[in-house]
Amino acid sequence: MTQKLILSIVTPEKQLVSEEVDQVNVPGTEGDMGILYDHAPILTVLRSGQLSYEKEGKTVVLVVSGGYLEVTDNRVTVMAETGEFLKEIDRERAERAQAEAEKRLGETDISEEEYIETQKKLFRAIARLENSESN
Repeated sequence: MTQKLILSIVTPEKQLVSEEVDQVNVPGTEGDMGILYDHAPILTVLRSGQLSYEKEGKTVVLVVSGGYLEVTDNRVTVMAETGEFLKEIDRERAERAQAEAEKRLGETDISEEEYIETQKKLFRAIARLENSESN
């Protein structure tokens, strides 16, 4: 019998995933990581990008934006700012968000705090577009 990881993916709005899986792949700030059974404990920051997990030979893909990953005792907990399954992504909405963020970043009256938040929105939109299924 294959040993499993317990995966939980939560956002401030809801719990997206709570199940036993074979492997988890996450977008870390220092690069993508694969988590298997008996992985060393880790706490790290996530960047916007594709998160996937494998269960019974099938791969499930989500796009997350920011947050944290904790691995301990074969439990993988992802606390993401946002998360969407690929089939839920609205490409037109993501394209509009990208255009709005790019426009705002080009303006001269933007504060440093606004710049950082707008940059996060841009990275999220780009991650959603790069990983979404074409319609």
